[in-house]
Formats: sequence, structure tokens, C-alpha cells
Amino acid sequence: MADASTLAALRARIRSLDGSGARFGAVRASLGDAIDAHLPWGGLPRATLHEIGGSLASGLAAALAGRFLRAAGTLVWCADAALTARQGALYGPGLARFGIDPARLVLVRCRRAGEVLWAAHEALRSPAVACVVAEIEGLDLLAGRRLQLAAEAGGAAGLLLRFGRADATPSAAVTRWRAAPFLGDDPGARLWLLDLWRVKGGVPASWVVQWDEKTLSFAAAREPADRPAAQHRRAAG
Repeated sequence: MADASTLAALRARIRSLDGSGARFGAVRASLGDAIDAHLPWGGLPRATLHEIGGSLASGLAAALAGRFLRAAGTLVWCADAALTARQGALYGPGLARFGIDPARLVLVRCRRAGEVLWAAHEALRSPAVACVVAEIEGLDLLAGRRLQLAAEAGGAAGLLLRFGRADATPSAAVTRWRAAPFLGDDPGARLWLLDLWRVKGGVPASWVVQWDEKTLSFAAAREPADRPAAQHRRAAG
């Protein structure tokens, strides 16, 4: 088995060949030891796009945004009125459990999808912004690349909160995630199944985790030996 230095060099070489990671800044958000160790950058990088879907997509977006806000800057959340009517409005007090200070949140209420993309693009270009969340149903590759360029220019992390069914169409996002509840043995435990199903310069993976409100990161949870993650993924829908 290759040692850690060899693996690190190989990952860097892959990133240089496929373009992933070449323009990313040094600021990365830690998601917990197990996830960080798997990601090619040792955490989730700023100055790029990350796509989030699944039934717990809003929660994962808030968790990631809270991690990016540990550095200076503002969180800009671009909400789509039509999606809000179907999915529900952002609940401010609930953001506190993810380490988000309401004083650093700017909520942009958009009437249509085009306004969401415009607001997200402008926010990503601002050096005063640490993270932008954009609520979308779908995004073509050209629009995604424009957002990626804006993220590189301003240095902010862009989180594409995708409602609707995820698909494998080309995306400018560096990572693509699905988040869903995980049905563990303890009914009182709120477990998440995190699927990293696309990652540039790396390989997909899944984790069963629990959100730790003290460390504001994901703690790995023990998976029942007789109930594999695939069964729980189906059970969670």
C-alpha cells in the first residue's frame, strides 16, 4: 500500500491534469477528520462551487456555510420564491445549531430563477462574502461556469442548494453531495447519510455521520453491521 506522501503527490498530479484545485485558495472548511482525510484538498475549498441535493440538502448547506463562516465574511443566501413556497422558508433560529450568526447573514429573496443566478453571481464576486447559497432546481453548464469564475474572482464558496431530482448532467461544481436521514439502531440518534457522488480529483464515498453542535462538524457514527448503508439509503428515500 502506498504511503501518505505518495498518495498526496498522486492526488496533486491528478488535480493538475484535470484542472481541479489549481485555482483554489488556501482557505478550506473542515467537515470532520474522516471526510477531510478523503477529500483531495484536506477539507472543502473556498473559491469554488459545491452542489448539494437530497432530503436534508438545506441542513447540509447550512452546515457547510457555517464552516466557511469561521473565517471573516458574510453569508449570502439567495432564496427562490417559488421554491420557498414548496419547500418552506429559511428558519433563522435553526441556523444557530450550525454556527451561523444571524448578524452575518444576508437573505436575498428572489422572484424567479434568473434573479437567483444574478444575485449569486454578484455576491460571489464580492471579497466581503465568505459563502453564497443559491437555491436552484437545475443549472446548465454555462451558467455554472460563470458562477465558478465569480467564485474564483471573489474567493467565496458557492453552495448550489439543488431542489428536485439530482442527475449526472455535466456540472461546474467541484463536489456534488446528497444528504438524507439514516435509520440507525437508536431511534433517538439523528444520523445523516452523506453521499459524495462526484468529486474532481478524487473518488466518491459515503459516510454515516452525526452533527456535533459542540465542534460544529460531522462526527463519524458506527454503522450497524447487519444494516448496510445502501438499505438505509433506500429507506430514507
